[in-house]
Parts: sequence; C-alpha cells; structure tokens
Amino acid sequence: MGFFEWFIGEEPGLLEKIFNYQNDGQYGEYLTKYALGNDNLSGYLKILCNIYVPYKGKTSEIDILLLHEKGIYVFESKNYSGWIFGSENNTKWTQCLKNKQKYQFYNPIMQNRTHINALSNFLKISKEQFKSYIIFSERCELKKVPQNCEEYIIIQRNRLLNTLRNELKNRDIIYSKQKIDELYNILFPLTQVSKEEKQKHIESIKK
Repeated sequence: MGFFEWFIGEEPGLLEKIFNYQNDGQYGEYLTKYALGNDNLSGYLKILCNIYVPYKGKTSEIDILLLHEKGIYVFESKNYSGWIFGSENNTKWTQCLKNKQKYQFYNPIMQNRTHINALSNFLKISKEQFKSYIIFSERCELKKVPQNCEEYIIIQRNRLLNTLRNELKNRDIIYSKQKIDELYNILFPLTQVSKEEKQKHIESIKK
C-alpha cells in the first residue's frame, strides 16, 4: 500500500503510522482497523478492538470485530514477513524467513473458530452469522495456505477492503441499526479490561 491508499483514506499517513506504532502485532491490528474505518465501507457498522470474551472459564481475545448490518466479521491479524505455510487441520503453521529461520504459530483458522465460538456463546447468536477473516501483512507471501471458503477468508491486508466490499454487496441486511448498537454496548465493556486481566489472559495462553 502507498500514496494512493493514503489519498483515498485506506491507509494512515506517515506521522500517524509513527505515532501509532508500539510493536509489530499491535501495528498490524491498527492498520486493519484503520482500513475498515474512515467510511471505507458502506452500510451501518461499528468496530471494536481487543475484546476479552469470557469462554470456558478463561477469556478469548479478539483482535478486531466488525458489527455490520449484513453480518459479524471477526478479524485475526498476523503482521508477519517471510513465507507462510499451513493447512486447515494442522495445529501449527510455519513462518520461514529469508535467513532460513523458521517459527511456528498457532493455526489462525482454529484461533478464530475459538473466537467465534466464544462470541456465539456470549451473545447467544448462531455461529452462521459470523465470518472469519485472517489478515496477513503485505510483507509476507502466503506460500501454501487453505483456499478461501464460506467459513473463512485468508488474505493480505492490501486486498482486505475490495474482498470485504464484494462480499457485502452479495449479502442481505440482517441487523437493524438498533441491534448493532445493542451488540456494541454489550461488547464494549469487554474492551475495557485491567492490566491484571490482560496479564492473566497472557499467562493462560502460555500454559
């Protein structure tokens, strides 16, 4: 992404990027949230970030959630470089860097399934009304990953808006503005967790 994306409001300017950078993971989430906002999508919508949803005695942290009149979209952001390999059923995926180092990370399809299960359970909404989007950085190459399907979409961030816009064109409105506001008000408190709760979540993941 570059000047054109900045000009049309799909990407932040240089100063905004500098001021909003904390670490690679957080920065990838910020860029995704920025692309989804700024009136880049039509229809009534609300966006939430870093939601800690209670689930099975623990919490499930959702990177970005788009509450849209045509559905609920759950985004898992992976701001990685290198080559990315993985399959739907492998618990671990692999990142290969140019220096031939390899790192493994948890299957993002499974990760987002857990997020959707947690949201479905918490909101009492059918899982069929959620859509999983797994967003990778433009700095990586999706060398061997599953094909997109009805359950999930795996793409690089520079293709996110066009893909989502095309999908929304083909969907019917299923939520009123009042329902979107209601869901937002239910979930917003789950974004306001304490440092202690965040640390507890991190320790639970490590275990």
